[in-house]
Amino acid sequence: MRGAKETADLGGADLLVSFRENEPRLVRFIASRVGCRAVAQDLAQEVFLRAGTAGWRSVLDPRAFLFRIALNLISNHKTQTRRRAELDAEAKELLCAGIDELTPERRVIASEEMARVAEVLQDLPERTRNIVHWCRFDGLTKSEIASRLGITYQAVDGHLQRALHRLLQADQAAGSRDPNKI
Repeated sequence: MRGAKETADLGGADLLVSFRENEPRLVRFIASRVGCRAVAQDLAQEVFLRAGTAGWRSVLDPRAFLFRIALNLISNHKTQTRRRAELDAEAKELLCAGIDELTPERRVIASEEMARVAEVLQDLPERTRNIVHWCRFDGLTKSEIASRLGITYQAVDGHLQRALHRLLQADQAAGSRDPNKI
């Protein structure tokens, strides 16, 4: 009578023999469904591992059992690949949302708009022009600007509002109705 260890070894040997006999067909079968021989070889190895963890000795048709495991793995692989593609598309959409392609035409339009903004800013009083520059380009807060100039927060806010109003007027005079352009 054999011990439990000897029986387990025999079962493992049967699995290895059956797997080795069917491996070339298994790899071709998987490759025909996933379209990549390297992936097929990886999945075939996974078939071997999964078959080893199953109740191998009670299997009546080892070849059918191996191919059933392969079909399940192919299905899992396709699901994962499809989901990965969906996630990649979602990530790309989120990362690129709101980013328009910078065409030559858009560069010219942007250049013209910047020239209009620069012209309007040059026509502003020096103090207002400085306040706009410090706030919009240097990132200073209204409070910091107020203390730098020795004026109130409300005075800084008034300068910025007057500048914005002039920019909007210039934009409307140029034919645009979108106040977010400047």
